[in-house]
Amino acid sequence: MIFNPKVIDFFKRHNMYEEEMFKYFSDKSMMIDYRVLECRPFVGTFPIINKKNYIIDVQVNVPYVDGNETMLITIHELVHAIEYYQKIGKKYKKDITIETLPLLYEKIYILEENDEKLTSYGKYLDSIILEKKEIDYLFGLKNRDALLKEYNYDMHKMQKLVKKLAKKS
Repeated sequence: MIFNPKVIDFFKRHNMYEEEMFKYFSDKSMMIDYRVLECRPFVGTFPIINKKNYIIDVQVNVPYVDGNETMLITIHELVHAIEYYQKIGKKYKKDITIETLPLLYEKIYILEENDEKLTSYGKYLDSIILEKKEIDYLFGLKNRDALLKEYNYDMHKMQKLVKKLAKKS
């Protein structure tokens, strides 16, 4: 699988692109045709966990990027993939912070594009989060703007800030 150049450019600009890691994702991933409704449930990032609860692999399925909506989804899922990739060989632990950085980088993309339709779509996605009331998404949404104010193109710093915010919750 080959990632859209716009995807690669986004991750390079934000100092999150490592060629070896993205090759790994390419080898372990599938592109999904998001226009086919029946295929949408297969979009996602899935850590592969062994019997001892250690992450041993990462499977990421993203849509073909054909516009801003699929670009947002791809950014979201690849941020998850990067975080899981960093944890290969470590114990799996899902916590309240899991959606925070993906939501942050979605917002960064929306702001960079400065597109009215995309901004409206981002607000729509936020409203879905508020409606569904899933705690990890709510935590991410609540803390996204605080992280945005501190953003400095350093994902590791953002990860540390997320941990601090979680401790305060």
